[in-house]
Amino acid sequence: MRTIEATRTPLAITILTTALLALAACGDESEPHPAQAAPPPAELRAGDVRIIATAVDTMSLTPEIAKQYGIPRAQHTWMLLVSTHRGPEGKEVAIHADVEARVRTLNGNSFDIPMRETRVAERYADNIGTFSVTPPDTLQFTLQVKPQGAPISTMSFTREVAR
Repeated sequence: MRTIEATRTPLAITILTTALLALAACGDESEPHPAQAAPPPAELRAGDVRIIATAVDTMSLTPEIAKQYGIPRAQHTWMLLVSTHRGPEGKEVAIHADVEARVRTLNGNSFDIPMRETRVAERYADNIGTFSVTPPDTLQFTLQVKPQGAPISTMSFTREVAR
C-alpha cells in the first residue's frame, strides 16, 4: 500500500479545500475557525483505479457544502470523504465502491465509521461518514475499499486533530 499526496483532486476535494481556506480567511467571527490548514488528501492508485480520502472538521465546511452532503455541522464532528475513480488522469470518472472505515485514536480506542455513497455532481460520487472526536487527538484511519469491478484495496492515513 502506498499513500501519496494528490497533485490533482476531484471536484469534491477541491470544494472542501476551497471551503476550508475561505472559512479560515473571512468567516463570521461567531463561528469557529479551523485550527490548522487542511492537509492534502491521501491517495492510492491500484491499476486504473484512484482512491482519494480525507477527513475534515465539519465546522470548516460552509453550510451549503454540509447541506449538499446531507451532514450536520457541529463542534467535534468530523467528516470522512472517500472518492473512487477509474480512468486516465484528467479523464477519470467516478465509480461505485463499497467502503468500510475504521479509526483508531491516540489512546487506542477504535470504532467503525458508517459510510454511505452520495452523488454530488454528474461525474462524482463520494462515500462519506461522520464521527465525533474530542481534540486534541491523532486519528489513524484504515479503509477497505472495494471499487466496482476491481479487487479490495486497503488504505491507511493519519490526521491530527488540533485543539
